[in-house]
Amino acid sequence: MKNNFKIITSYIKKYKSRTFAICLSMILSIALIIGVGTLSKSAKEANVAKMKYECGNYHVKYKDLNSEQLKIIKENKDIQQVGLTSYYDSNSNNDEILINLKKANEEYIKLGNSKIIDGKLPTKEKEIALEEWVLKNLGVKPKVGENVTIDLFFKKQKETFKLVGILKDRTKEKSIGVMEGFLALNNNTPKIDAYVSFDEKSDINKNINKISKQANINKDNVDRNGMLLESLGESGEINYNVIAIGIIVAIVSGIVIHGVFNISILQRTSEYGVIRAIGSDSLQIFKLVLCELLILLGISIPIGIGVGIIGAKCFSSIAGGLFTEGTVEITKLVIPLDILAFSIIVLLIIVLIISFLTFKNVRKISPMDAIRKDISSKKIGRRQFLSISFLIKFISFQKAISFKNIFRNKKSFIMIVLSMSLGSAIFVVSSFYAHLANIQGKKEAETSNVNTDYKISMIPLNYMNKGLSNDDIREIKNLKGVQSVNGVKVLYSIMPLEKSQIAEPLYFEQANSFPYVEKVLNGLLTEDKESKKAMLKNSVYGYDDNLLKGLGKYLLDGEINIDKMKKENTVLITIPHPLGPNVVDLKVGDKIKVTYKENFYLGEDGLKMNLKDGKYVTKEFVVGGIVDELIDTSDYYTGHDSVDVIMPSSQFNSTIGFDNYQIVNVDKKQGADSKKLSDEIFKISNKVQGSTVRDLGQERGEIDLLQKNKLIFIYSIMVVLFVISLFNIMNNVSYSLISRTNEFGMIRAIGITNKEFKKMIKFEGVTYGVIASILSIIFGLLGQVILFKYINPLLISPKFTIQWQSYVLVIFINILIGFIATYLPSKKIKDLSIVETISALD
Repeated sequence: MKNNFKIITSYIKKYKSRTFAICLSMILSIALIIGVGTLSKSAKEANVAKMKYECGNYHVKYKDLNSEQLKIIKENKDIQQVGLTSYYDSNSNNDEILINLKKANEEYIKLGNSKIIDGKLPTKEKEIALEEWVLKNLGVKPKVGENVTIDLFFKKQKETFKLVGILKDRTKEKSIGVMEGFLALNNNTPKIDAYVSFDEKSDINKNINKISKQANINKDNVDRNGMLLESLGESGEINYNVIAIGIIVAIVSGIVIHGVFNISILQRTSEYGVIRAIGSDSLQIFKLVLCELLILLGISIPIGIGVGIIGAKCFSSIAGGLFTEGTVEITKLVIPLDILAFSIIVLLIIVLIISFLTFKNVRKISPMDAIRKDISSKKIGRRQFLSISFLIKFISFQKAISFKNIFRNKKSFIMIVLSMSLGSAIFVVSSFYAHLANIQGKKEAETSNVNTDYKISMIPLNYMNKGLSNDDIREIKNLKGVQSVNGVKVLYSIMPLEKSQIAEPLYFEQANSFPYVEKVLNGLLTEDKESKKAMLKNSVYGYDDNLLKGLGKYLLDGEINIDKMKKENTVLITIPHPLGPNVVDLKVGDKIKVTYKENFYLGEDGLKMNLKDGKYVTKEFVVGGIVDELIDTSDYYTGHDSVDVIMPSSQFNSTIGFDNYQIVNVDKKQGADSKKLSDEIFKISNKVQGSTVRDLGQERGEIDLLQKNKLIFIYSIMVVLFVISLFNIMNNVSYSLISRTNEFGMIRAIGITNKEFKKMIKFEGVTYGVIASILSIIFGLLGQVILFKYINPLLISPKFTIQWQSYVLVIFINILIGFIATYLPSKKIKDLSIVETISALD
């Protein structure tokens, strides 16, 4: 064992450049797996914190509890906090805004990620606490002691409350425009809602079900905080992205280490022959190879872990959101032990495979051939591939010899061109993925609610046609610092359809089962008993010309001809397809109808769209195009769940009959005063009943930054993989040349000059590059097709594109690498004497 260790250490010292290359490949491989794994785990932990901030720090809401049920809940040992609240009343429909009043305890406020920033929580009747943004919309000064008078809807009277506390704004409620006021919670409250937070080390879902059963709580009164529970579940799930990257790294790294180690083995073949000649068996060689690689792995592991953690730290500022659906800030790195173990296991497997392959190759060579370094004859094929006499008809004699040499060792030739082409194909496919990710990110940002600097939206109260007028829009456009203003008109309607046009009944069954759809809308899809037609509740949108042009990138079928749409009552539609195919069977050229209330008055039951309740108007249109997504939609009524209709704003006015805007997007000029502009926009929109203003500049900037950081991250992984692959390419070409050192000596002995020898080697390198480039194009295109087919269902109106710049770049790189990889070893061979090159490999 002691002698083996001496032999191994002597090899490590003797072949320093090879040792360095192997260690560097191992270090980069470990660092890449650990870096990505650490960032993924840290981002998911940060996402949990973000979900708590945005959705509330509770896991479940139990509704309409009595005192006995509440007592049973509090007895659960895994519960950390219980926030209690009870509905008091809402303001009258005649008021300009919609606000709900609740009785609540301090835990409820905390679970909503809010706190008192001035004053105290209410403890007596007629005391109230409000958030800052709600006070602004109510027109009340944010000062403790102010009176707040609200005309109550159910009590049919006005009540005045004393403002005793000012609360920090709650992110979730503010983002969707839900205004609430908080009153004192007393012991006489008959029905209470409980917001429960559990110990997250416990089985939360099991506890939720256990309490529901013990307290006999109706399942309709159990409302899980789905987004938080989902993020908690994801943080503990197996990370398949990291495993996929680990497998790719293992393949690339294994090929590299095998290629580098093969050259090192070639250079010590004679020594292995001596070891076997004096009585050692082939198994002894396997032990030597395995121990050497394990020593190098032992050196590489701590360095690789350190580099991976440092890399994760460097990328932590931009990686939040790369592994989650939203942007998160990674404030604390979480180093998962399973990822550390996974990276080590991956490299151990590589070491074992390489050791076995090396042992297998060495075993094929007899001890005497190994001592003489006579190994080329075993590898060179006997079958001739184009004769020299044929080749010199087209190229010079020296180039003909190079061409023959390339194909003499078929195994070496295949390894070289595969290494070059696969490395290039990985680059091309990764570049294509980065392109798709970039386009997808932009589309997601454009079709989200955070697609503008300021968004004005209406809360539908009584009349659908209430909104900002053209005069209001002009006033906003004239504000200093405003760059552009886009308005959207919204109409709630019903689309009559034949039953045969309902392609996915299951989709509508599921939609109709949701409490909001069932109780408020009275179903998304219903049946008209008289006509026996399917009645689909939907929305009609009036887009200005700029927004219609922007829909071009989402067009699936038909055309967007704005002039034709204005003249011929042609419209666009969008059809949900969550289950794969479209949920309704509508095509370009089909005629559709929309039915809406004549006076646009909704009333208390207006969202149900009962055709027997009031007068309704029906209009007919022709489908001119089908789009995958809409740039702007209303979050009320059917939201994104139905077949929506889009027409030009002018057509909306002339056909439907009203000209007010329910959604207005305002973009500011660079350098504009955001707060001042927000206040000025608020003053204009506040004149309209039910309007809310959201300043989304910061969130929009975060999304733009996220997309840039995603690309940086993807390209960084590409570079690391390409660098690892580069080692393999360089070493395989070097291996091919060094293994033919004695042959080159013979060629030089017959009279070829150094200049001619150099040209011959350069030609060989360029030939490798050209052949590898052809394969790179084939593999790259194949990889793009497979990738696109796999992720196509996850993308918004995706388009397959061939990025010719990537292919030009890999062709240039392949030829350059072929040239450099042959130049360096050829220079070393040229510097040897002819006698030395004929007699030795080293």
